[in-house]
Amino acid sequence: MAKYEDVVNLALRRSLFYPGSEIYANAPAGLYDFGPVGATIRRKIVETWRKHLVQREEMLEIDGALIMPEDVFKASGHLTNFNDPVTQCKKCNTIHRADKLLEEKTKEQYREAMPVEELTAALRKHKLACPNCKGDLLDVRQFNMMVKADVGVSAKASCYLRPETCQTIFTNWQRMAKTMRIKLPKGIAQHGKVFRNEISPRQTLLRQVEFSQMEAEIFFEADKIDDVERWDEVKNYPLRIMKAGSNSVEDITCADLLAKGITTGKLIAYYIARTQQLMERLGIPASKMRFRQLDDTERAFYAKEAFDLEVETSLGWLELAANNYRTDYDLLGHQKGSQKDLQFCTPEGKKFIPHIWEISIGLDRTFYTVLELCYRSEGERTWLSLPPAIAPLTAGIFPLLSNKPELTSKARELFETLRDCYEVQLDETGSIGKRYARMDEIGVPWCITIDFDSLNNNDVTIRARDSSAQKRVKIDALKDELYQLVTGKITL
Repeated sequence: MAKYEDVVNLALRRSLFYPGSEIYANAPAGLYDFGPVGATIRRKIVETWRKHLVQREEMLEIDGALIMPEDVFKASGHLTNFNDPVTQCKKCNTIHRADKLLEEKTKEQYREAMPVEELTAALRKHKLACPNCKGDLLDVRQFNMMVKADVGVSAKASCYLRPETCQTIFTNWQRMAKTMRIKLPKGIAQHGKVFRNEISPRQTLLRQVEFSQMEAEIFFEADKIDDVERWDEVKNYPLRIMKAGSNSVEDITCADLLAKGITTGKLIAYYIARTQQLMERLGIPASKMRFRQLDDTERAFYAKEAFDLEVETSLGWLELAANNYRTDYDLLGHQKGSQKDLQFCTPEGKKFIPHIWEISIGLDRTFYTVLELCYRSEGERTWLSLPPAIAPLTAGIFPLLSNKPELTSKARELFETLRDCYEVQLDETGSIGKRYARMDEIGVPWCITIDFDSLNNNDVTIRARDSSAQKRVKIDALKDELYQLVTGKITL
């Protein structure tokens, strides 16, 4: 918990993230804004996802509407099944998530899908009371998390804010299949905002009403689940797997995941590997990850197979990504609800409803987790050891002394030279030590200092964030030096 508080304090101090509409006392919980540094890191996480998953796998990327008609969610099953178990205090009327109350009390995991009767029995067994006023709690019931948004002057069009980005992918499927010359398997990806009427928003970015997802839906022919073109690239790659019913994590290769019957096809193992590799690129070590296989009682209503990607943090294991084999559930539901033919037709004339493998990543939870795992503290020094690809800047540029025009002029000249190639920031205020500290604290990997020797020798000092190591580099060679550093070809 101390690490969580350290990260939140840093976020508030440097405006990485903070409560939305915070100047108003009645602002609802579960809504967060992102300042310049936080917004940049989040954007770069999305860019890394796009580069190493979406573009690498030649997926299509779309940007769908946030508001969708009620019929979409009737067809998808959300109006019936998208529920949280809640209990209400008889005294103060506060509503609480029943499973979360139990987890906090017992330190054990309770399934959201557990029958309400069993959750009620557990509340009674552990003699739980309202955490606010100690009043008695009512029996557990289901609460639908959809956020309604009536559209139009007469409000006749009953609509909802989307609870997940994938539904706009599914409703776009027919158009994509017809206009984008799709050949299966094919991924369609999207990132964007989603909305859930959370009962107990808390722990800043970890449980919100409005948050962002990065999702990819891979459409494929069910009987060709083992036709994976680049299988050899991952077949011996070790995955961090916690099998259903087990409490331990095993390193299991993609090939063994199939051989041991843990999953049903190469395509599933392939994309689990790509998801783990993506997280490693974001600075999350494999040793901190696990793909927890869900059993029949834990899986979502649409999933035949499911592996939750969880990461160990100071708050325990956090779910960052849901990996689900949704079969043909979604397209069949939307075909029935829309009365449109959503079958895929091969060049040979074969028609069928594709199956879907889903990779659904929570952007905000991933952002928080990266911050925590990259947070470093040593004495009075604090820094974020972010991978260069997601750092808010490539480098800070400093004149050694801000009251020496010859140094500030040279620093500005260097800033103008580098800004076309790299994200750099000129900082002329405060002591050099304080300027280093400011850049370290937000995760900038390198600082470049112009001193009096620079005027005579046309060189600069580069300082590394993590090691504080320094190196003199000629200004003419600086662009190439930064490229070598950013790409990991060299280190200081």
